[in-house]
Amino acid sequence: MKKGFLSHYCCCGTSMHKQSTIFAKRGLLCSVERFMGETAGTTFYDGLLIVVAPSFTQYQEAFLLELQQQLSTDTQLTTTDAILHNSVYCNHIASINKECNIYAISGIEWSTLRPNTTDAIEIEQIV
Repeated sequence: MKKGFLSHYCCCGTSMHKQSTIFAKRGLLCSVERFMGETAGTTFYDGLLIVVAPSFTQYQEAFLLELQQQLSTDTQLTTTDAILHNSVYCNHIASINKECNIYAISGIEWSTLRPNTTDAIEIEQIV
């Protein structure tokens, strides 16, 4: 059975998806679909989700450090744009019908799509 993961924003591949549901089955990325309504087996995360290849796991600290640096350097850059241009993220992009890991990134102010402080950003693997 497919499991759904929903959040305000999701970065998957080279795209940012707003209010979309990520569907995965046994660790495989099935699809990313626009939210159309509540679906059984879907969990909401109050954060930003990123979908990456399993190889990302060993580099998640480097990803977080680079993300913090990007947002500190450019105070107009949104978190989603920073992620889509983050070299660690770009080197571990997930693909449909391939194994994936899903991470929730929290500490983001939704009105600006930036963290209150770059130290407030946290990353947690959910799949």
